[in-house]
Amino acid sequence: MNIKSKLTYRLLMMVSSIWLVASISIYLSSAGYRQEEFYRRLESRATTAARLLIEFEEVDAELLRKIESANPIKLPSERISIYDYNNNEIFSTDEDNLVIITPETLDKIRLEGQVQWRQEEVEILGMLYSDKFERFVVIAAAHDIFGKSKLENLRNILIIVFFLSIIAVAAVGLIYARIALQPISKVVDEVNTIGAGNLGTRISEGNGRDEVAVLAITFNKMLSRLQDAFKSQKAFISNASHELRTPLTSMLSQIDVTLLKEREQAFYIKTMTSVRDDIQNLAELTNKLLLLARTESFTESFSMVRVDSIMWQLASEINGAHSDYKIKISLSEKIDDEKQLTVKGNEQMLRSVFSNLIDNACKFSPDHEVQVRLSALETGMLEIKFHDTGIGIPQHEIDQIMQPFFRATNAVSIKGHGIGLSLAKRIIDIHEGSLRITSVAGSGTTVAITLPTSIF
Repeated sequence: MNIKSKLTYRLLMMVSSIWLVASISIYLSSAGYRQEEFYRRLESRATTAARLLIEFEEVDAELLRKIESANPIKLPSERISIYDYNNNEIFSTDEDNLVIITPETLDKIRLEGQVQWRQEEVEILGMLYSDKFERFVVIAAAHDIFGKSKLENLRNILIIVFFLSIIAVAAVGLIYARIALQPISKVVDEVNTIGAGNLGTRISEGNGRDEVAVLAITFNKMLSRLQDAFKSQKAFISNASHELRTPLTSMLSQIDVTLLKEREQAFYIKTMTSVRDDIQNLAELTNKLLLLARTESFTESFSMVRVDSIMWQLASEINGAHSDYKIKISLSEKIDDEKQLTVKGNEQMLRSVFSNLIDNACKFSPDHEVQVRLSALETGMLEIKFHDTGIGIPQHEIDQIMQPFFRATNAVSIKGHGIGLSLAKRIIDIHEGSLRITSVAGSGTTVAITLPTSIF
């Protein structure tokens, strides 16, 4: 069932329920009023007959019977009977004894003062009438033909109006639902026209205030995020393809040149060394791309890691490979507990981040020196700063420096892939830390990492 049908069905159910309750209430109220009014008329007729017979000596039973038979306001099928204290019938217009009166009924009337009951279609009122010397029981019975006819007519009208109302409400509900959902249908139609080729298209936001407008605004924001993601993915694929193709093209060219003719052994050694460097470069890039794609999966292998131990090990390993690198590590005086140097994370990933930052600092500095400072912050975080006095980053490029394959304009001539910082940022984010870069072109760069420690 679609929303349009649901709205119509629910509106129909609500209106039908309200109208049904109202109709039943009207009918029951009218029926109660008819019965009450008819018994008042019976009481009036019984009182009048009793007064004429008992209080006026000139009126005897025969005369009263004539008066009642000629009475123009006599009720349909009316019968009036009067009984004395000894249950003797002293007057009655019920000649064929249709109303059944028992001694128990008369005793009940004397006890309660007034009793109402029904005998098939006839409604009967029994009341106690007293004069100065004696108490009488007066029975008045009649058939309320006109009152019941009016009540049946009212019932038929209510039933007909109820079903006509249901039909009218169903029709109005369908029209209302169609009008109410028209803006949503318009949004759906516009959304269906948007595909991968026209992500720049935006749907109409209407008046910008109602719920449909909020839905359209939210969808447009999602389209903007999708568009940015598509652009980033497209740029990433383009840059990755370029970075992968460059060493492959270089290797293919060197091999083709070498195979053109017979070469001396020294030439072959030189060519193979160059090809090996290109393969190493390609393998390094591939490993970083794989690590970039698998960072999320490493969260399952988190453990407690000493950051200072990783730094000292890295300094030894990097100095072994690059003897000209100068790595100076220092600890803040506020660090007096090993827990301040312990973080929860993946050691392999953190080593990759620290190694990359140390290598970048040394590689882009004329003196190949980096100062690494570990400090315990009052917030319980561990801060690791990597400071160099190298070429720095142009101010307008700092916001883009952590995008994959982006390289600062003053570092294009230096070997690299432009993927290390984006990988480092993602790894630190996974460790619930932060990575900030401050730099001045020509003066140096400081990369500050904060990580939650075991006492955080």
